[in-house]
Amino acid sequence: MSSPLMGARLIKNGIHTLFNTFFMRLLSWVVSIWITRALGPANFGIFSLVLWFTGIFSWALGMGLIHAITKFVAEFHAKKDTATIRSIVWFVLKIEVACAVGATLILVFFRSSIADYFFTPKESLFFLLAFVGLLPGVVTAIFSAAIEGIQKFEYFTYVSLIVSPLSFIAKIIVLMLGYGINGLLMVMLFFSFVNCIVYALFLMKENIVWPPALGATEGTLKNRIVKYNASVIAILCCDKIVWDKSENFFLGRFCSAAEIGFFNLGYNFAQNCMSIIPTTLWRILFPAMSAFYGEGNQDKMKRLFFISSRYVAFFVFPVGVAGILLSFGILKYVYGHDFSGAQHVMQIMFGALIVSSISNPSSAVLYSFEKQSFIYKYGAVLAIVNIGLDIWLIRTHGAMGAAMCYGITTVIASVGGLAYTIKTMKLRYPIVSVVKIVFSTILMGVVMEVILLQRLNGAGYLIALGAGFFMYTICSLVLGSFEAEDFALLEHVKKIFPGKSKRIVDEVVKFMTHFKHR
Repeated sequence: MSSPLMGARLIKNGIHTLFNTFFMRLLSWVVSIWITRALGPANFGIFSLVLWFTGIFSWALGMGLIHAITKFVAEFHAKKDTATIRSIVWFVLKIEVACAVGATLILVFFRSSIADYFFTPKESLFFLLAFVGLLPGVVTAIFSAAIEGIQKFEYFTYVSLIVSPLSFIAKIIVLMLGYGINGLLMVMLFFSFVNCIVYALFLMKENIVWPPALGATEGTLKNRIVKYNASVIAILCCDKIVWDKSENFFLGRFCSAAEIGFFNLGYNFAQNCMSIIPTTLWRILFPAMSAFYGEGNQDKMKRLFFISSRYVAFFVFPVGVAGILLSFGILKYVYGHDFSGAQHVMQIMFGALIVSSISNPSSAVLYSFEKQSFIYKYGAVLAIVNIGLDIWLIRTHGAMGAAMCYGITTVIASVGGLAYTIKTMKLRYPIVSVVKIVFSTILMGVVMEVILLQRLNGAGYLIALGAGFFMYTICSLVLGSFEAEDFALLEHVKKIFPGKSKRIVDEVVKFMTHFKHR
Protein backbone atom coordinates (compact mmCIF):
# COMPACT_ATOMS: atom_id res chain seq x y z
CA MET A 1 0.00 0.00 0.00
CA SER A 2 1.46 3.31 -1.00
CA SER A 3 1.90 5.87 1.72
CA PRO A 4 0.36 8.71 -0.32
CA LEU A 5 -2.83 6.69 -0.67
CA MET A 6 -3.15 5.99 3.01
CA GLY A 7 -1.87 9.31 4.27
CA ALA A 8 -2.51 10.62 7.74
CA ARG A 9 -5.41 12.86 6.66
CA LEU A 10 -7.23 10.05 4.83
CA ILE A 11 -6.87 7.69 7.81
CA LYS A 12 -7.90 10.40 10.26
CA ASN A 13 -10.96 11.26 8.18
CA GLY A 14 -11.88 7.59 8.05
CA ILE A 15 -11.72 7.21 11.82
CA HIS A 16 -13.73 10.38 12.44
CA THR A 17 -16.37 9.52 9.85
CA LEU A 18 -16.70 5.91 11.02
CA PHE A 19 -17.13 7.08 14.60
CA ASN A 20 -19.64 9.76 13.60
CA THR A 21 -21.65 7.37 11.47
CA PHE A 22 -21.70 4.58 14.05
CA PHE A 23 -22.38 6.93 16.96
CA MET A 24 -25.18 8.72 15.13
CA ARG A 25 -26.71 5.47 13.91
CA LEU A 26 -26.70 4.09 17.46
CA LEU A 27 -28.24 7.22 18.97
CA SER A 28 -30.82 7.60 16.23
CA TRP A 29 -31.73 3.90 16.50
CA VAL A 30 -32.36 4.18 20.24
CA VAL A 31 -34.47 7.30 19.78
CA SER A 32 -36.28 5.84 16.76
CA ILE A 33 -37.38 2.88 18.88
CA TRP A 34 -38.86 5.29 21.40
CA ILE A 35 -40.52 7.37 18.67
CA THR A 36 -41.87 4.34 16.81
CA ARG A 37 -43.37 2.69 19.88
CA ALA A 38 -44.76 5.98 21.22
CA LEU A 39 -46.47 6.94 17.96
CA GLY A 40 -47.73 3.52 16.83
CA PRO A 41 -47.97 2.34 13.20
CA ALA A 42 -50.48 4.94 11.96
CA ASN A 43 -48.94 8.08 13.50
CA PHE A 44 -45.45 6.84 12.67
CA GLY A 45 -46.59 6.51 9.07
CA ILE A 46 -47.90 10.11 9.06
CA PHE A 47 -44.67 11.39 10.65
CA SER A 48 -42.56 9.49 8.11
CA LEU A 49 -44.51 10.79 5.14
CA VAL A 50 -44.28 14.42 6.35
CA LEU A 51 -40.49 14.10 6.61
CA TRP A 52 -40.23 12.34 3.25
CA PHE A 53 -42.36 14.95 1.48
CA THR A 54 -40.37 17.82 2.99
CA GLY A 55 -37.17 16.02 2.04
CA ILE A 56 -38.23 16.14 -1.62
CA PHE A 57 -38.14 19.93 -1.53
CA SER A 58 -34.88 20.01 0.42
CA TRP A 59 -33.43 17.92 -2.38
CA ALA A 60 -35.04 20.06 -5.09
CA LEU A 61 -33.66 23.24 -3.54
CA GLY A 62 -30.17 21.79 -3.58
CA MET A 63 -30.41 21.40 -7.37
CA GLY A 64 -27.19 19.41 -7.26
CA LEU A 65 -25.25 22.47 -6.13
CA ILE A 66 -24.72 20.98 -2.66
CA HIS A 67 -23.02 18.05 -4.34
CA ALA A 68 -20.99 20.40 -6.54
CA ILE A 69 -19.65 22.27 -3.51
CA THR A 70 -17.95 19.17 -2.12
CA LYS A 71 -16.39 18.32 -5.47
CA PHE A 72 -15.06 21.76 -6.39
CA VAL A 73 -14.05 22.75 -2.86
CA ALA A 74 -12.05 19.50 -2.61
CA GLU A 75 -10.47 20.15 -5.99
CA PHE A 76 -9.34 23.69 -5.12
CA HIS A 77 -8.41 22.69 -1.58
CA ALA A 78 -5.88 20.32 -3.15
CA LYS A 79 -4.49 23.40 -4.95
CA LYS A 80 -4.54 25.42 -1.68
CA ASP A 81 -6.72 28.10 -3.29
CA THR A 82 -8.75 29.42 -0.35
CA ALA A 83 -10.00 32.51 -2.19
CA THR A 84 -11.67 30.43 -4.89
CA ILE A 85 -13.17 28.09 -2.29
CA ARG A 86 -14.75 31.05 -0.49
CA SER A 87 -16.07 32.37 -3.79
CA ILE A 88 -17.64 28.97 -4.62
CA VAL A 89 -19.41 28.78 -1.26
CA TRP A 90 -20.85 32.30 -1.53
CA PHE A 91 -21.87 31.79 -5.15
CA VAL A 92 -23.95 28.75 -4.20
CA LEU A 93 -25.16 30.21 -0.90
CA LYS A 94 -26.80 33.24 -2.55
CA ILE A 95 -28.65 31.04 -5.04
CA GLU A 96 -29.82 28.54 -2.43
CA VAL A 97 -31.06 31.08 0.11
CA ALA A 98 -33.15 32.89 -2.49
CA CYS A 99 -34.70 29.64 -3.71
CA ALA A 100 -35.31 28.33 -0.17
CA VAL A 101 -37.17 31.48 0.92
CA GLY A 102 -39.40 31.42 -2.14
CA ALA A 103 -40.17 27.70 -1.84
CA THR A 104 -40.97 28.00 1.87
CA LEU A 105 -43.51 30.78 1.29
CA ILE A 106 -45.26 28.81 -1.46
CA LEU A 107 -45.38 25.56 0.52
CA VAL A 108 -46.64 27.26 3.67
CA PHE A 109 -49.47 28.83 1.66
CA PHE A 110 -50.55 25.45 0.20
CA ARG A 111 -49.96 23.40 3.37
CA SER A 112 -53.66 22.58 3.92
CA SER A 113 -54.11 21.33 0.36
CA ILE A 114 -50.98 19.18 0.64
CA ALA A 115 -52.15 17.67 3.94
CA ASP A 116 -55.58 16.94 2.46
CA TYR A 117 -54.02 15.21 -0.57
CA PHE A 118 -52.43 12.54 1.64
CA PHE A 119 -54.53 12.58 4.83
CA THR A 120 -56.86 15.39 6.01
CA PRO A 121 -56.39 19.18 6.50
CA LYS A 122 -55.91 18.71 10.26
CA GLU A 123 -52.36 17.50 9.59
CA SER A 124 -51.45 20.86 8.00
CA LEU A 125 -49.61 22.00 11.15
CA PHE A 126 -47.18 19.10 10.74
CA PHE A 127 -46.34 20.23 7.22
CA LEU A 128 -46.04 23.88 8.34
CA LEU A 129 -43.39 23.05 10.96
CA ALA A 130 -41.49 20.89 8.49
CA PHE A 131 -41.57 23.50 5.71
CA VAL A 132 -40.19 26.27 7.95
CA GLY A 133 -37.11 24.12 8.48
CA LEU A 134 -36.22 24.12 4.78
CA LEU A 135 -34.08 27.29 4.87
CA PRO A 136 -31.79 26.38 7.81
CA GLY A 137 -31.59 22.84 6.47
CA VAL A 138 -30.36 23.95 3.05
CA VAL A 139 -27.82 26.38 4.52
CA THR A 140 -26.53 23.66 6.86
CA ALA A 141 -26.16 21.31 3.89
CA ILE A 142 -24.05 23.92 2.07
CA PHE A 143 -21.76 24.42 5.07
CA SER A 144 -21.52 20.67 5.67
CA ALA A 145 -20.60 20.04 2.02
CA ALA A 146 -17.84 22.66 2.25
CA ILE A 147 -16.44 20.99 5.38
CA GLU A 148 -16.40 17.66 3.55
CA GLY A 149 -14.63 19.37 0.66
CA ILE A 150 -11.80 20.66 2.86
CA GLN A 151 -11.80 17.21 4.52
CA LYS A 152 -12.01 18.43 8.13
CA PHE A 153 -14.18 15.58 9.35
CA GLU A 154 -13.29 16.16 12.99
CA TYR A 155 -15.87 18.97 13.00
CA PHE A 156 -18.61 16.41 12.45
CA THR A 157 -17.33 14.55 15.49
CA TYR A 158 -17.81 17.65 17.65
CA VAL A 159 -21.41 17.94 16.46
CA SER A 160 -22.03 14.23 17.04
CA LEU A 161 -20.74 14.40 20.61
CA ILE A 162 -22.39 17.68 21.68
CA VAL A 163 -25.31 18.85 19.55
CA SER A 164 -26.81 15.54 18.41
CA PRO A 165 -27.24 14.00 21.90
CA LEU A 166 -29.01 17.18 23.04
CA SER A 167 -31.37 16.89 20.07
CA PHE A 168 -32.14 13.25 20.85
CA ILE A 169 -32.74 13.99 24.53
CA ALA A 170 -35.13 16.80 23.58
CA LYS A 171 -37.11 14.42 21.34
CA ILE A 172 -37.49 11.91 24.16
CA ILE A 173 -38.63 14.64 26.55
CA VAL A 174 -41.36 15.95 24.23
CA LEU A 175 -42.63 12.40 23.71
CA MET A 176 -42.70 11.78 27.44
CA LEU A 177 -44.68 15.00 27.88
CA GLY A 178 -47.19 13.81 25.29
CA TYR A 179 -46.56 16.38 22.54
CA GLY A 180 -46.36 13.70 19.83
CA ILE A 181 -45.63 14.65 16.24
CA ASN A 182 -45.91 18.39 16.91
CA GLY A 183 -43.27 18.21 19.63
CA LEU A 184 -40.90 16.15 17.48
CA LEU A 185 -41.14 18.57 14.57
CA MET A 186 -40.57 21.61 16.80
CA VAL A 187 -37.44 20.03 18.26
CA MET A 188 -36.17 19.25 14.77
CA LEU A 189 -36.85 22.83 13.66
CA PHE A 190 -34.97 24.31 16.63
CA PHE A 191 -31.90 22.14 16.13
CA SER A 192 -31.83 22.80 12.39
CA PHE A 193 -31.03 26.43 13.28
CA VAL A 194 -28.48 25.30 15.90
CA ASN A 195 -26.64 23.10 13.38
CA CYS A 196 -26.60 25.94 10.85
CA ILE A 197 -24.91 28.27 13.34
CA VAL A 198 -22.39 25.65 14.50
CA TYR A 199 -21.26 24.75 10.98
CA ALA A 200 -20.98 28.43 10.08
CA LEU A 201 -18.63 28.94 13.03
CA PHE A 202 -16.48 26.01 11.88
CA LEU A 203 -16.11 27.50 8.40
CA MET A 204 -15.35 30.93 9.80
CA LYS A 205 -12.52 29.32 11.73
CA GLU A 206 -11.20 27.94 8.42
CA ASN A 207 -11.49 31.44 6.84
CA ILE A 208 -13.95 30.17 4.25
CA VAL A 209 -17.35 31.71 4.99
CA TRP A 210 -16.20 35.05 6.41
CA PRO A 211 -15.20 37.51 5.12
CA PRO A 212 -17.37 36.96 2.03
CA ALA A 213 -15.79 36.64 -1.39
CA LEU A 214 -14.78 40.02 -2.81
CA GLY A 215 -15.79 39.18 -6.36
CA ALA A 216 -17.91 36.70 -8.25
CA THR A 217 -16.61 33.28 -9.14
CA GLU A 218 -14.64 33.37 -12.37
CA GLY A 219 -16.67 32.78 -15.51
CA THR A 220 -14.82 29.59 -16.43
CA LEU A 221 -15.38 28.08 -13.01
CA LYS A 222 -19.03 29.16 -13.02
CA ASN A 223 -19.49 27.37 -16.32
CA ARG A 224 -17.85 24.24 -14.93
CA ILE A 225 -20.12 24.31 -11.88
CA VAL A 226 -23.23 24.88 -14.00
CA LYS A 227 -22.27 22.16 -16.49
CA TYR A 228 -21.45 19.69 -13.73
CA ASN A 229 -24.62 20.66 -11.89
CA ALA A 230 -26.81 20.12 -14.96
CA SER A 231 -25.82 16.47 -15.19
CA VAL A 232 -26.08 16.03 -11.42
CA ILE A 233 -29.64 17.42 -11.41
CA ALA A 234 -30.66 14.83 -13.99
CA ILE A 235 -29.06 12.12 -11.89
CA LEU A 236 -30.70 13.32 -8.69
CA CYS A 237 -34.12 13.37 -10.33
CA CYS A 238 -33.72 9.71 -11.25
CA ASP A 239 -32.16 8.86 -7.89
CA LYS A 240 -35.07 10.47 -6.06
CA ILE A 241 -37.43 8.03 -7.73
CA VAL A 242 -35.23 4.92 -7.63
CA TRP A 243 -33.38 5.30 -4.32
CA ASP A 244 -35.25 7.65 -2.00
CA LYS A 245 -38.52 5.95 -1.05
CA SER A 246 -40.65 7.37 -3.85
CA GLU A 247 -42.95 4.48 -2.92
CA ASN A 248 -44.22 6.69 -0.10
CA PHE A 249 -46.17 8.78 -2.62
CA PHE A 250 -48.16 5.77 -3.81
CA LEU A 251 -48.52 4.34 -0.32
CA GLY A 252 -49.95 7.70 0.78
CA ARG A 253 -52.59 7.56 -1.96
CA PHE A 254 -53.42 3.85 -2.13
CA CYS A 255 -52.85 2.48 1.38
CA SER A 256 -53.38 3.16 5.07
CA ALA A 257 -51.03 5.19 7.26
CA ALA A 258 -50.01 1.93 9.00
CA GLU A 259 -48.69 0.53 5.70
CA ILE A 260 -46.58 3.69 5.32
CA GLY A 261 -45.26 3.05 8.83
CA PHE A 262 -44.36 -0.59 8.05
CA PHE A 263 -42.50 0.38 4.87
CA ASN A 264 -40.55 3.20 6.49
CA LEU A 265 -39.64 1.17 9.57
CA GLY A 266 -38.30 -1.71 7.46
CA TYR A 267 -36.44 0.67 5.16
CA ASN A 268 -35.01 2.86 7.92
CA PHE A 269 -33.78 0.00 10.08
CA ALA A 270 -32.11 -1.87 7.21
CA GLN A 271 -30.63 1.33 5.79
CA ASN A 272 -29.19 2.42 9.15
CA CYS A 273 -27.55 -0.96 9.69
CA MET A 274 -26.22 -1.44 6.17
CA SER A 275 -25.02 2.08 5.40
CA ILE A 276 -22.47 2.50 8.22
CA ILE A 277 -19.42 1.50 6.17
CA PRO A 278 -20.70 2.55 2.70
CA THR A 279 -21.67 6.00 4.01
CA THR A 280 -18.34 6.38 5.77
CA LEU A 281 -16.42 5.44 2.64
CA TRP A 282 -18.53 7.66 0.35
CA ARG A 283 -17.88 10.73 2.47
CA ILE A 284 -14.15 9.99 2.36
CA LEU A 285 -13.94 8.74 -1.21
CA PHE A 286 -15.76 11.56 -2.98
CA PRO A 287 -13.57 14.46 -1.78
CA ALA A 288 -10.43 12.30 -1.89
CA MET A 289 -11.07 11.18 -5.45
CA SER A 290 -12.02 14.72 -6.46
CA ALA A 291 -8.61 15.76 -5.17
CA PHE A 292 -7.01 12.95 -7.23
CA TYR A 293 -8.90 14.29 -10.24
CA GLY A 294 -7.46 17.74 -9.56
CA GLU A 295 -3.99 16.17 -9.37
CA GLY A 296 -4.58 14.05 -12.50
CA ASN A 297 -3.70 10.88 -10.58
CA GLN A 298 -5.77 7.88 -11.76
CA ASP A 299 -3.48 5.27 -10.21
CA LYS A 300 -4.37 6.37 -6.68
CA MET A 301 -8.05 6.40 -7.61
CA LYS A 302 -7.92 2.81 -8.92
CA ARG A 303 -6.15 1.53 -5.84
CA LEU A 304 -8.55 3.32 -3.52
CA PHE A 305 -11.50 1.84 -5.42
CA PHE A 306 -10.11 -1.70 -5.05
CA ILE A 307 -9.49 -1.32 -1.31
CA SER A 308 -12.81 0.33 -0.52
CA SER A 309 -14.75 -2.28 -2.53
CA ARG A 310 -13.22 -5.02 -0.39
CA TYR A 311 -14.15 -3.28 2.84
CA VAL A 312 -17.72 -2.60 1.75
CA ALA A 313 -18.24 -6.25 0.78
CA PHE A 314 -16.65 -7.48 4.00
CA PHE A 315 -19.21 -5.49 5.99
CA VAL A 316 -22.47 -5.64 4.01
CA PHE A 317 -22.69 -9.37 3.26
CA PRO A 318 -22.72 -10.59 6.90
CA VAL A 319 -24.79 -7.66 8.18
CA GLY A 320 -27.38 -8.14 5.42
CA VAL A 321 -27.75 -11.88 5.99
CA ALA A 322 -27.93 -11.41 9.77
CA GLY A 323 -30.64 -8.77 9.28
CA ILE A 324 -32.71 -11.13 7.12
CA LEU A 325 -32.50 -13.94 9.68
CA LEU A 326 -33.10 -11.78 12.77
CA SER A 327 -35.84 -9.53 11.38
CA PHE A 328 -38.71 -11.27 13.19
CA GLY A 329 -36.94 -11.08 16.53
CA ILE A 330 -36.01 -7.43 16.02
CA LEU A 331 -39.61 -6.45 15.41
CA LYS A 332 -41.04 -8.65 18.17
CA TYR A 333 -38.66 -7.77 21.00
CA VAL A 334 -37.62 -4.24 20.06
CA TYR A 335 -40.52 -2.53 18.29
CA GLY A 336 -43.46 -4.65 19.48
CA HIS A 337 -46.08 -6.87 17.85
CA ASP A 338 -47.89 -3.89 16.35
CA PHE A 339 -45.08 -3.63 13.80
CA SER A 340 -44.93 -7.31 12.82
CA GLY A 341 -46.27 -6.29 9.40
CA ALA A 342 -42.84 -4.85 8.63
CA GLN A 343 -41.02 -8.21 8.75
CA HIS A 344 -41.04 -9.05 5.03
CA VAL A 345 -40.34 -5.40 4.18
CA MET A 346 -37.24 -5.48 6.37
CA GLN A 347 -36.02 -8.76 4.87
CA ILE A 348 -36.43 -7.52 1.30
CA MET A 349 -34.61 -4.30 2.17
CA PHE A 350 -31.65 -6.11 3.72
CA GLY A 351 -31.35 -8.36 0.67
CA ALA A 352 -31.51 -5.46 -1.79
CA LEU A 353 -29.04 -3.35 0.19
CA ILE A 354 -26.41 -6.09 0.08
CA VAL A 355 -26.25 -5.71 -3.69
CA SER A 356 -26.73 -1.94 -3.88
CA SER A 357 -24.07 -1.21 -1.24
CA ILE A 358 -21.26 -2.94 -3.10
CA SER A 359 -21.59 -0.42 -5.96
CA ASN A 360 -21.06 2.54 -3.60
CA PRO A 361 -17.34 3.10 -4.40
CA SER A 362 -18.02 3.03 -8.14
CA SER A 363 -20.43 5.99 -7.94
CA ALA A 364 -17.76 8.02 -6.13
CA VAL A 365 -15.41 7.35 -9.05
CA LEU A 366 -17.90 8.50 -11.68
CA TYR A 367 -18.88 11.68 -9.83
CA SER A 368 -15.30 12.64 -8.97
CA PHE A 369 -13.97 12.16 -12.50
CA GLU A 370 -16.99 13.84 -14.12
CA LYS A 371 -18.12 10.64 -15.88
CA GLN A 372 -21.65 10.72 -14.48
CA SER A 373 -23.56 11.01 -17.78
CA PHE A 374 -24.23 7.25 -17.76
CA ILE A 375 -25.91 7.49 -14.37
CA TYR A 376 -28.72 9.79 -15.45
CA LYS A 377 -29.28 7.99 -18.77
CA TYR A 378 -29.47 4.60 -17.07
CA GLY A 379 -31.34 6.10 -14.12
CA ALA A 380 -34.02 7.64 -16.36
CA VAL A 381 -34.94 4.18 -17.67
CA LEU A 382 -35.00 2.71 -14.16
CA ALA A 383 -37.12 5.60 -12.87
CA ILE A 384 -39.82 4.74 -15.43
CA VAL A 385 -39.58 1.06 -14.48
CA ASN A 386 -39.85 1.96 -10.81
CA ILE A 387 -43.00 4.05 -11.28
CA GLY A 388 -44.60 1.26 -13.29
CA LEU A 389 -43.84 -1.28 -10.56
CA ASP A 390 -45.16 1.10 -7.90
CA ILE A 391 -48.52 1.44 -9.66
CA TRP A 392 -48.71 -2.31 -10.26
CA LEU A 393 -47.63 -3.69 -6.87
CA ILE A 394 -48.35 -1.13 -4.14
CA ARG A 395 -52.13 -0.91 -4.58
CA THR A 396 -52.55 -4.66 -3.98
CA HIS A 397 -49.54 -5.56 -1.80
CA GLY A 398 -49.09 -2.42 0.30
CA ALA A 399 -45.80 -2.09 2.16
CA MET A 400 -44.40 -5.38 0.90
CA GLY A 401 -45.17 -4.36 -2.68
CA ALA A 402 -43.33 -1.07 -2.07
CA ALA A 403 -40.32 -2.99 -0.76
CA MET A 404 -40.34 -5.24 -3.82
CA CYS A 405 -40.39 -2.20 -6.12
CA TYR A 406 -37.47 -0.64 -4.30
CA GLY A 407 -35.48 -3.87 -4.24
CA ILE A 408 -35.90 -4.74 -7.91
CA THR A 409 -34.94 -1.33 -9.27
CA THR A 410 -32.01 -0.69 -6.91
CA VAL A 411 -30.45 -4.10 -7.59
CA ILE A 412 -30.66 -3.55 -11.35
CA ALA A 413 -29.25 -0.03 -10.92
CA SER A 414 -26.34 -1.18 -8.79
CA VAL A 415 -25.24 -4.09 -10.94
CA GLY A 416 -25.41 -2.04 -14.15
CA GLY A 417 -23.62 0.95 -12.62
CA LEU A 418 -20.82 -1.15 -11.19
CA ALA A 419 -20.24 -2.99 -14.47
CA TYR A 420 -20.17 0.26 -16.43
CA THR A 421 -17.70 1.93 -14.05
CA ILE A 422 -15.30 -1.01 -14.09
CA LYS A 423 -15.32 -1.12 -17.87
CA THR A 424 -15.15 2.64 -18.49
CA MET A 425 -12.49 3.48 -15.90
CA LYS A 426 -10.54 0.21 -16.44
CA LEU A 427 -10.80 -0.77 -12.78
CA ARG A 428 -9.97 -4.05 -11.09
CA TYR A 429 -12.66 -5.49 -8.82
CA PRO A 430 -11.62 -7.70 -5.85
CA ILE A 431 -13.47 -10.81 -7.07
CA VAL A 432 -11.34 -13.32 -5.13
CA SER A 433 -11.86 -11.45 -1.87
CA VAL A 434 -15.62 -11.20 -2.43
CA VAL A 435 -15.89 -14.95 -3.12
CA LYS A 436 -14.16 -15.65 0.21
CA ILE A 437 -16.48 -13.21 1.95
CA VAL A 438 -19.59 -14.83 0.44
CA PHE A 439 -18.42 -18.30 1.52
CA SER A 440 -17.79 -17.10 5.08
CA THR A 441 -21.22 -15.44 5.10
CA ILE A 442 -22.94 -18.66 4.01
CA LEU A 443 -21.34 -20.60 6.88
CA MET A 444 -22.32 -17.81 9.27
CA GLY A 445 -25.93 -17.97 8.06
CA VAL A 446 -26.08 -21.75 8.50
CA VAL A 447 -24.88 -21.50 12.09
CA MET A 448 -27.37 -18.75 12.90
CA GLU A 449 -30.30 -20.59 11.35
CA VAL A 450 -29.53 -23.81 13.25
CA ILE A 451 -29.60 -21.87 16.53
CA LEU A 452 -32.79 -19.98 15.63
CA LEU A 453 -34.57 -23.25 14.84
CA GLN A 454 -34.14 -24.24 18.50
CA ARG A 455 -36.73 -21.56 19.39
CA LEU A 456 -34.89 -20.14 22.40
CA ASN A 457 -36.98 -16.96 22.41
CA GLY A 458 -35.13 -13.65 22.85
CA ALA A 459 -31.94 -15.27 24.13
CA GLY A 460 -31.77 -17.40 20.99
CA TYR A 461 -31.49 -14.33 18.76
CA LEU A 462 -28.59 -12.97 20.81
CA ILE A 463 -26.84 -16.35 20.83
CA ALA A 464 -27.35 -16.70 17.08
CA LEU A 465 -25.90 -13.23 16.48
CA GLY A 466 -22.82 -13.92 18.63
CA ALA A 467 -22.21 -17.36 17.13
CA GLY A 468 -22.64 -16.02 13.62
CA PHE A 469 -20.15 -13.20 14.21
CA PHE A 470 -17.63 -15.68 15.63
CA MET A 471 -18.05 -18.08 12.69
CA TYR A 472 -17.70 -15.28 10.13
CA THR A 473 -14.54 -13.93 11.75
CA ILE A 474 -12.86 -17.34 12.01
CA CYS A 475 -13.76 -18.30 8.45
CA SER A 476 -12.46 -14.98 7.15
CA LEU A 477 -9.16 -15.49 8.94
CA VAL A 478 -8.75 -19.10 7.84
CA LEU A 479 -9.58 -18.28 4.21
CA GLY A 480 -7.10 -15.41 4.19
CA SER A 481 -9.65 -12.68 3.55
CA PHE A 482 -7.29 -10.22 5.25
CA GLU A 483 -4.39 -9.08 3.10
CA ALA A 484 -1.12 -7.20 3.55
CA GLU A 485 -2.80 -3.83 3.00
CA ASP A 486 -5.14 -4.51 5.94
CA PHE A 487 -2.22 -4.97 8.31
CA ALA A 488 -0.62 -1.79 6.97
CA LEU A 489 -3.91 0.04 7.53
CA LEU A 490 -4.06 -1.13 11.14
CA GLU A 491 -0.56 0.19 11.71
CA HIS A 492 -1.65 3.61 10.44
CA VAL A 493 -4.80 3.48 12.58
CA LYS A 494 -2.72 2.67 15.65
CA LYS A 495 -1.01 6.05 15.43
CA ILE A 496 -4.34 7.79 16.04
CA PHE A 497 -5.12 5.82 19.23
CA PRO A 498 -4.15 7.66 22.44
CA GLY A 499 -1.61 6.36 24.95
CA LYS A 500 -1.73 2.74 25.99
CA SER A 501 -4.84 2.07 23.93
CA LYS A 502 -2.46 1.39 21.03
CA ARG A 503 -1.94 -2.03 22.61
CA ILE A 504 -5.44 -3.01 21.52
CA VAL A 505 -4.44 -2.68 17.87
CA ASP A 506 -1.18 -4.51 18.56
CA GLU A 507 -3.09 -7.47 20.02
CA VAL A 508 -5.49 -7.54 17.08
CA VAL A 509 -2.60 -7.52 14.60
CA LYS A 510 -0.77 -10.19 16.59
CA PHE A 511 -3.83 -12.46 16.56
CA MET A 512 -4.48 -11.92 12.84
CA THR A 513 -0.84 -12.59 11.98
CA HIS A 514 -1.25 -16.24 13.02
CA PHE A 515 -3.60 -16.69 10.05
CA LYS A 516 -1.63 -14.57 7.61
CA HIS A 517 -0.83 -16.39 4.37
CA ARG A 518 2.87 -16.37 3.63
